[in-house]
Amino acid sequence: MKPETAGFSPARLKRLDEVMKRRYVDSGFLPGLLTYIYRKGQLAHTSLCGHMDLERDKKMREDAIFRIYSMSKPITAVALMMLVEEGLIGLDDAVHTHIPAWKDLAVYASGTPTLLADSPPSFMTTPPARPMKVVDLATHTSGLTYGFMMRTAVDAAYRRAKVVDRQTPGGLSGMIEQLAQIPLDFSPGTAWNYSVAIDVLGYLIEKLSGMSFGEFLRTRLFEPLGMNDTAFYVPDGKAGRFTCCYQPDADGRGLAV
Repeated sequence: MKPETAGFSPARLKRLDEVMKRRYVDSGFLPGLLTYIYRKGQLAHTSLCGHMDLERDKKMREDAIFRIYSMSKPITAVALMMLVEEGLIGLDDAVHTHIPAWKDLAVYASGTPTLLADSPPSFMTTPPARPMKVVDLATHTSGLTYGFMMRTAVDAAYRRAKVVDRQTPGGLSGMIEQLAQIPLDFSPGTAWNYSVAIDVLGYLIEKLSGMSFGEFLRTRLFEPLGMNDTAFYVPDGKAGRFTCCYQPDADGRGLAV
């Protein structure tokens, strides 16, 4: 579809491409960009610039594959709502009805976790104002957190336990067992905090569907929607389309792998 047919101004789209290239790629902030603009289900504009691999001088390509990181969260939320529609779980369900080990989760009051592996943390806790609900997991109001937040003693306890460490034995089930031993950062529903809550939803999806999380997403979402390049890994045959991952270097004026 031509941009004009979709109601876009070609001149303004060109200006957009120029600004994005100048500000982000030419400045060295990003290695490359790939832009698609759709309207009413039709592709109206495509733009690409820069590289997908700087070291190998591989230019950006239209079929490049990118890591989506936390954009997996809305995908997980869609999977959850599919199970809600099927009556397998309710948004107002108390989480401990699906994870019995979480029935007695308490809220952090005081105390500092030790960083010594052979010394258990010592916390004082209080009961939550109400049980954690499934909707709290979906909206980051559960009282859970991330270790990298570096704000609270509960964050530190996550780091000590290596919660969501890629090498944690037991995968999602192992993480659920870890979280049963750590107090909540706040009483569910009383605050908002970015957290491992969506990972917990992944665990619930596995438990209720009887499928691995990846298999559920593949068979129930990705394949039906034609999302043929979305997965938890990149197969050998697609590795050449996989973009490299960069971050700002030490002085913030360049990119480092």
